[in-house]
Amino acid sequence: MEKSFDNFSYAETVHTVQEAVVSIFCRIIFDWAVHGLAVALFLTVFGLVLVARKNRLSKPFFGVAKKLGIFCAIVAAPGLITLATSGSLPPVGVYNVNSLGFLCLWSLICAHMLGEETNYQWFVKSAPIEAGQDSAKDSVKELSQELSNE
Repeated sequence: MEKSFDNFSYAETVHTVQEAVVSIFCRIIFDWAVHGLAVALFLTVFGLVLVARKNRLSKPFFGVAKKLGIFCAIVAAPGLITLATSGSLPPVGVYNVNSLGFLCLWSLICAHMLGEETNYQWFVKSAPIEAGQDSAKDSVKELSQELSNE
């Protein structure tokens, strides 16, 4: 009776695992990043619309679009390099792209990022360096006056 570990090849196993990792990173993560770039483009266009309307939310939209675009460009780079050098992305077996799923994921991520960026742009960035009680009250008064003027 032949035992299963007699036929084991370490080099073949490592090669198979490396192919799987490259395929997943250069195909699935690439698709994920391309959808993120599409969402970043949408946020940029929406930010331009808000700038045209002179809305305060334009800065957070541009901030999130910039961060998302940079992140997705870095993550998509290996897939782009593979696409440029070999002419196609590596096969990953049974893989069906669901764009709706990727777009919903990026929408949830961007909703959280927009909330954080809006909080930062409106309250943290505009707060004075000295955190005394009088200066904090003055900044709240100025912010309320700005909101009432708009």
